[in-house]
Amino acid sequence: MDIREYIETATGIPTAEVAFTKPQKLPFIAVIDRTDADGDDFHTRVITHNLTAEFYAERIDAARERSIEAAFERKAWKASKDRVWINGEKMFETIYSINFTEKR
Repeated sequence: MDIREYIETATGIPTAEVAFTKPQKLPFIAVIDRTDADGDDFHTRVITHNLTAEFYAERIDAARERSIEAAFERKAWKASKDRVWINGEKMFETIYSINFTEKR
């Protein structure tokens, strides 16, 4: 599954893996997907994803946050949420932490 593509398509918010290569206009999302693979001796059958989705916006944007959370819900991804103000950049960062298992 292409997680970046799924989130961007589901929310309509520009999304990059880890970071954009050029300055990006707000709002945008950066995703970081840490994975662990498991399976039998010859096949990887299970991938555990520890996903962080960082939503950056100039103000608290409840409507867009709901669209992000709805995208997670459609995949049955349970998420925790935290928010910080980045004073030097004058923007909010809403951080979603998601753990899910993908079976292949």
